[in-house]
Amino acid sequence: MSRENVETVRRAYEAWEADDLDAFLAQLDPDVEWHPSIEPALEGNATTYKGHEGVRRGWAEYRGEAFGRLAARIEEIHDLGESVLVLGRFTVSGRSSQIELATELGELVTFRAGDRHRA
Repeated sequence: MSRENVETVRRAYEAWEADDLDAFLAQLDPDVEWHPSIEPALEGNATTYKGHEGVRRGWAEYRGEAFGRLAARIEEIHDLGESVLVLGRFTVSGRSSQIELATELGELVTFRAGDRHRA
């Protein structure tokens, strides 16, 4: 199953890069909990988005309101069984400025046991 988990994560990243919310959601369990790290890194606040509706809200906030460009590039991906570790680069630019921030990316995607095999 873990190889399938890696492929699910790859498809989610591809959807993110293509700015394709529907394809992104298709890779996520309907009860997903998304804990983005961008807010704590920039502001010190943390938000958790729950379920597909929460992810839609977060997507709109990040991609539609707060930032001009968000890009995530996978450099390494590690199969950890029930989890997948992604290491790479994350680039963000402001909506109203030309300022761009690039930082290292580390993301742990944990999968639930059972019939669902989506993050």
